Amino acid sequence: MKRRYAITLLILLALGAGLIWALLGREPIQEGRCNLKRKKVDPESQLMGLAFQFLRPLDDKPDNVQDVPSDFEQPRYYKIKSGDRSILMAADYSQKHVRLCIDRDGDGILSEERCFTAEVSKKTPVSSRRQYLGPISLVAGDNPGKSDGWLYVNCFRADARGLLIPYAAFFRTGKLRLAGQAYQVAVVDGDHDGLYRSILSLPLDRPWRLPGCDVFAVDLNRNGTFEISLRQRSEVFPLGKLLKVGDAYYAIDIASDGKSLTLSRTEPQCGTLAVDAKDAAVELRLWSDAADQYLLQSRERQLPAGRYKAVYAVLTKNDASGRTSTLEFNTSSAFTRLGPLECFEIQPGQTTSIRIGPPLVVKTDVQTRGSGSVSISPVLIGCGGEEYRAASSRGMQRPSPLAFKIVNEEGTVLVQDKFKYG
Repeated sequence: MKRRYAITLLILLALGAGLIWALLGREPIQEGRCNLKRKKVDPESQLMGLAFQFLRPLDDKPDNVQDVPSDFEQPRYYKIKSGDRSILMAADYSQKHVRLCIDRDGDGILSEERCFTAEVSKKTPVSSRRQYLGPISLVAGDNPGKSDGWLYVNCFRADARGLLIPYAAFFRTGKLRLAGQAYQVAVVDGDHDGLYRSILSLPLDRPWRLPGCDVFAVDLNRNGTFEISLRQRSEVFPLGKLLKVGDAYYAIDIASDGKSLTLSRTEPQCGTLAVDAKDAAVELRLWSDAADQYLLQSRERQLPAGRYKAVYAVLTKNDASGRTSTLEFNTSSAFTRLGPLECFEIQPGQTTSIRIGPPLVVKTDVQTRGSGSVSISPVLIGCGGEEYRAASSRGMQRPSPLAFKIVNEEGTVLVQDKFKYG
């Protein structure tokens, strides 16, 4: 009996000591500041939605390539951006598993570099089995101040395009308070340079879905996850100088090694954005090197000075009968023309005026497909040169498909039909 009591007492003491250690060892949540701990990414998470790249093989072998590993029978060459560096890579598809070597020191001698062999992802169907390589660091060993830079590379051996999809292997996260409320935050080294200072640079020299910079995230609704949106207010966005929470702005200060974060309340210099859309209400989602923005039904808005780019816009207007008509940017294409919203600047104390919307011009986008077929799509062009989806909506109803005719030079109708959705 005494032995049983002794064992029970020891168990209670151990549990109590563990609880005390957990409570005392837990880092307190500070106002505007936190340490950031490194964690392995889930590539399927929304946090990683902006922290990847698409790499297509170069057309020709670069002049500075002196050699590749001797068993690379079908080398393809790529260049990946890492901060302000462009790093050469070579991939070989001749064997069952893709292999990759990276010219980290930039001397063009790839045979001296470590060769990585892909593993097969068990999460994808056998018919389209994905391979992945890594983790791989783009940071040379003589840069002790850079702590990360690690990435994975997805690829499909059967992909004739030879597409490589690198994404960050780790992210850093912590918790802090802003105006008394606790928020989970995270940063991702989106350009794989081992540092956390790469702010969005506009205009982009790549499709808008790929910002090519570091990524910042804050759990604004405090539901325990980071949620991304390209249409409304997003919790995941390209790193800028400022974070907007409610109506307040905070200056973002991340340690270059990503180990700590400070958010300081600030009053930035602002200018005015004035959008003229012929009496239509305008909804805008903007990326910026200043602060990520979501503007709802606004024609004039005070914005922090900086450069901005629209990634989504919708125009809404009521007609005389009370029906609501909408026009939205044709975001189905990564190369959609955005007109004056492609890139614009807000200057302190000044007004930036932008005119979009009606009158609209209908044009066609013609693309050749496989087997000799041709795809013809209608495109609506606004007065600023911006593209909208060809079918606007009225109320909750989808409009009827647009009709079209194809005629020859003599005016003879060759084809008469309607466009199809999808």
